[in-house]
Amino acid sequence: MKFKLMMLASIFFSKRFRQVTLRRTRISENGVVQQRLCLSDAGLKYLAMEATCREASEEEGFARTAKTSVWWDIENCGVPKGCDGHKIALNIKSALGKMKYCGPLAIYAYGDINQMRSSVQQALSSTGVSLNHVPPGVKDGSDKKILVDMLLWTMENRAPANVMLISGDGDYSYVLHRLRMMGYNVLLVRPESASRFLVAAADRIWLWRSVVAGGSGSEVSKGVNSGLGR
Repeated sequence: MKFKLMMLASIFFSKRFRQVTLRRTRISENGVVQQRLCLSDAGLKYLAMEATCREASEEEGFARTAKTSVWWDIENCGVPKGCDGHKIALNIKSALGKMKYCGPLAIYAYGDINQMRSSVQQALSSTGVSLNHVPPGVKDGSDKKILVDMLLWTMENRAPANVMLISGDGDYSYVLHRLRMMGYNVLLVRPESASRFLVAAADRIWLWRSVVAGGSGSEVSKGVNSGLGR
């Protein structure tokens, strides 16, 4: 017995796309079922964009509950005078919380710790900040140590995960670009003056002075070019 079942469905897209008709033909002959799907170029483009947006949304959702590691270059973004050291870690967590990042958080600080007041050292340590001393006089000492430890962390924590850098140094640009390509969510907290290449590597950006101040640690756009250099 031979029969043919035709199903016609119309999909109407927004004004940016012309009307697209989806036709699915189901043919049953000698127990064999075939399906044909005919879709215009505009329809294929729309579905591809829809799938990409859905995947991006899912990845963003995973990232917001994933681990976040914070790599703080103290030489580039120091503790401002008069700042309460107890509030820095809390303000970083608050800035992340405003963007719905609620996963486990670890903060690692690098630089000449001896140049920091003992009261600030104690305040940071008591709030969970891991202080890593880098002796003065070592060229790019903090940069190298941060990069090595950051890469070791990513080996133990596969994407999706969040990597936040607190710095404005362009030496980190290449690694951040690579991590982003590997599926990590790259977050940047930068000073007023920062490398434009570093900024381009980040998914989300905050200003250090805003984060430290607390309450105003909102995300800034990549389009804010003030103070950007090489």
